[in-house]
Amino acid sequence: MRWLLLLGLPLLAPWSFESDEVDKPPAGFDFATTAKAPAGKWVVINDGGNKVLAQLDKDTTDRRYAMAVAKEQKFTNVRLSVRGKPVSGEVDQAVGLVWRWQDADNYYVARSNVLEGNVRLYRVVKGNRIKFAGKEELKIKAGEWHTLRVEHRGPAIKVFLGDDKVIESEDRTFVDAGRVGVWIKSDSVTHFDDLTAEEMK
Repeated sequence: MRWLLLLGLPLLAPWSFESDEVDKPPAGFDFATTAKAPAGKWVVINDGGNKVLAQLDKDTTDRRYAMAVAKEQKFTNVRLSVRGKPVSGEVDQAVGLVWRWQDADNYYVARSNVLEGNVRLYRVVKGNRIKFAGKEELKIKAGEWHTLRVEHRGPAIKVFLGDDKVIESEDRTFVDAGRVGVWIKSDSVTHFDDLTAEEMK
């Protein structure tokens, strides 16, 4: 729906949500949770005159990993970015990205967390979330937008918070192309905007 392949240029898929209807789920996305946890509530809302995607369900189940995953395209070597605003959450306040997404129980996720002040990188395999890299003691504020970006080429993974590279690691669990999307944990009420995915050469 929102992607265009231009001759000689990488595939770029931007989602801004401006053409979506307020108070309804955005077109072009599937919604899922890992390990059959309670579902999230994903709708488009107005945030300061701008349409954004929001996860509004405040369910406090600790292992509730809820995702909005784009239907349109799969990526292997991907540059993936989103602007996220953590709004509230007593258990968690997360802004997350998923990629090489095979299904709701098998994917990579990078996420920032206001309450913990960190960014972490996980693989989720058969519903089990396994951390394999992270960066602690970061200043991330609730109610403020920040950009989370991932670059994954082959086994090499880089994660950026704003312009700062905070994680550099490798993993070979998922090598096939997969879908991309956004992710929250538990009772995170989070706003997302300007999701982009680009196939890297």
